Amino acid sequence: MVEQAPRTRVEGRPSVLLFSAGFYGTLAAARCFGRNGIDVTVADPGKLGPASWSRFVGRRVQCPPESQPEAFVEWLMDLGRREPLQHVLYPTSDELAWLVALHREELSQYFHLYDPGIDAVYSLLNKRKLHEAGLAVGLKLPRTWFPESEADLDAVSREAGFPVLIKPTTQILYSTHRKGQPVQAPGQLAEEYRAFSRDGYASMLVRFDPAVSRPMVQEFHPEAAEGIYSLSGFVDESGELFEVRGAMKVLQRPRRLGVGVCFESAPVHQELAAGLQRLCKHLGYHGVFEVEFIQTKDDYLLIDFNPRYYGQMGFDIARGLPLPLLAYHAALGDRDALRRELQAARDWRGNGEVFCNRIALEMLLNLQRLSGALPVDEARQWRRWLGAHRDTAVDPLIDSDDLMPTAVEVAQILYGSARHPRAFIRMMVLNR
Repeated sequence: MVEQAPRTRVEGRPSVLLFSAGFYGTLAAARCFGRNGIDVTVADPGKLGPASWSRFVGRRVQCPPESQPEAFVEWLMDLGRREPLQHVLYPTSDELAWLVALHREELSQYFHLYDPGIDAVYSLLNKRKLHEAGLAVGLKLPRTWFPESEADLDAVSREAGFPVLIKPTTQILYSTHRKGQPVQAPGQLAEEYRAFSRDGYASMLVRFDPAVSRPMVQEFHPEAAEGIYSLSGFVDESGELFEVRGAMKVLQRPRRLGVGVCFESAPVHQELAAGLQRLCKHLGYHGVFEVEFIQTKDDYLLIDFNPRYYGQMGFDIARGLPLPLLAYHAALGDRDALRRELQAARDWRGNGEVFCNRIALEMLLNLQRLSGALPVDEARQWRRWLGAHRDTAVDPLIDSDDLMPTAVEVAQILYGSARHPRAFIRMMVLNR
């Protein structure tokens, strides 16, 4: 991909404050802002997040982890008091989306925000509430249960088609960040559910919503391992400024429930896009989003809505949709700049772009091939896929104009595999 040359910095514009330096969405945002002449500050508990080492980051500060929400919010408020209205703040994680929305009134005194409020954000990040809202606006979702007692679990065992997945109600301040636990047979459900329920949440979230501690049960669709369809984009508070891109997640790790490694551009299904517009209007949501659907032979089933920056956001930036810039202009109330960027996004024409985390793909192919977990023909297929798209592939890390984040990530992988070899083997080699 041809990289955009950095624009000259514009004096007087607020900086952006980014968190979660280890997230690819943060790195994509830093590069987007830096290339458009906007100063970037990255705050992170550690010093080795790849985004912190981007050449487009002008300032690095340390903060408490979001997993310690009281200390984190106190630190954020203190920064705002010392540097009032000098930063645009937009969430990079579920925790930050919830914390900013929860403390919107106080934070808006010190930061430029584009936040729809706690009701909208929590309704999207809490899968029980998302399920209710999705059905209310006519979207289709997987068959799902929200048990509150042993009797409810018995009913699920009788009604559900197995296998099923036990999933957390939300990922906000979740102790393990597990995506879910497959259950193969009805007789295993109660025991697996009780074990899964032991994974806890931070006390701040439990006080806010005591019901969050009860996991949900969802029928498993094997199609989720082969391809997840996503719509990602931006919507303003009027609902009229709405632009999306479509993609298929064609490879993830682990295969059954995992993080995307490879995506392909896909047409925007207008019926689904219209459903998302209805959902955003119904909940009062505005801002950046990434929404996932399981594509079955008959339907598209909504499974996740991320009201924040997300991992493959660099893919959409490369496809003419500069989401961080849209959020920035909206936070500053610059409607003219917002409309200009959106019009340019609508005029953009693609060239068959794909998204590929090449480091993760090479590790998967090499390690699983050596272990026998990946058939020879499938390994060759992915080699051919990468070769066919080499000129149009967007990588979340590798960038010839910004090399340090890649070096830092490789060092982190090597260190992590040496420190936690079993977890590394389970994810990268055994595909679990």
